Amino acid sequence: MERLTLHALSPTDGSRQWVTEYSEDDFDQRLCLRSDIAVDSQRVYVPGCDGLRALRRSDGEQAWDVDSPLRQGVSVGDGRVYANAKDLLAIDATSGDVVWRAETGGERLTRPAATADGVVVTNRVDGIVTAFDVEGERRWTHRTDTETRSPTIAGETVYVATSTEPGNAGRLLALNRTDGDVRWAVDTPSPKRGTRPVVDGDVVYLGCSGREHGTLVALDRGDGTERWSFTDENSTVYEPAVTDDAVYAGSNDNHVYAFSRTGELQWQLETNSVVGTVVAGEEFLYAANNERLFAIDPS
Repeated sequence: MERLTLHALSPTDGSRQWVTEYSEDDFDQRLCLRSDIAVDSQRVYVPGCDGLRALRRSDGEQAWDVDSPLRQGVSVGDGRVYANAKDLLAIDATSGDVVWRAETGGERLTRPAATADGVVVTNRVDGIVTAFDVEGERRWTHRTDTETRSPTIAGETVYVATSTEPGNAGRLLALNRTDGDVRWAVDTPSPKRGTRPVVDGDVVYLGCSGREHGTLVALDRGDGTERWSFTDENSTVYEPAVTDDAVYAGSNDNHVYAFSRTGELQWQLETNSVVGTVVAGEEFLYAANNERLFAIDPS
């Protein structure tokens, strides 16, 4: 019998804190759990093709579930979980009750971006960006008319990366959070599917793909001008992790890269497989490739 597991590991030594295991009998549809989980201080939210599960962070026991097949992505914002099912769902994080649902008119929705004031979601294929308030009322809609990635909300701005020519060219938009008006738009390499703009301080970072090289770009948050960029030796640089002192990113060339905040390469680590996920913890940098999870001393 096929089985899927979710592991909670110690951040200091990688020892297992708990494991939650599922079999094919646990699913009404095909056996699947998605890797794009969301976490808050109390729970881990695990999307699947049969619904959304909330597990206690302390022991992995299930707190509640919502029986509504999910398409892609969940996000947490101020006591709510937002999930893409047939509709966009706003779920109470404590009880699992669906607070509201809103029609989104599309099947290929990206991961929502959520704050205490509402949620923004995009349709990947037709590029419709839609903002809802906390009651589920539609605030505004902006159409990019091109393949669009997941949004990021920072302050009063929504950042949306589009791929005008997949694998070749893209465009990053900064939209007014109140009404969806375009504050600025700049050309970029083609943003990697599944990644989002990362905003830290006065810089926006974007991992991109190309037919010959991947690129990490750092853009001024105020007007989109380029601060610096890095090109790898393969086709993709993934969504970076940013700390006070450094910027870290994985690549299709099997490396983890560390940069200063001004773009100087500090070090690189060969992992023998594609590194798609990098997370900065309090003590270590965590990176996952197709074979292993690494804890890296960034110093």
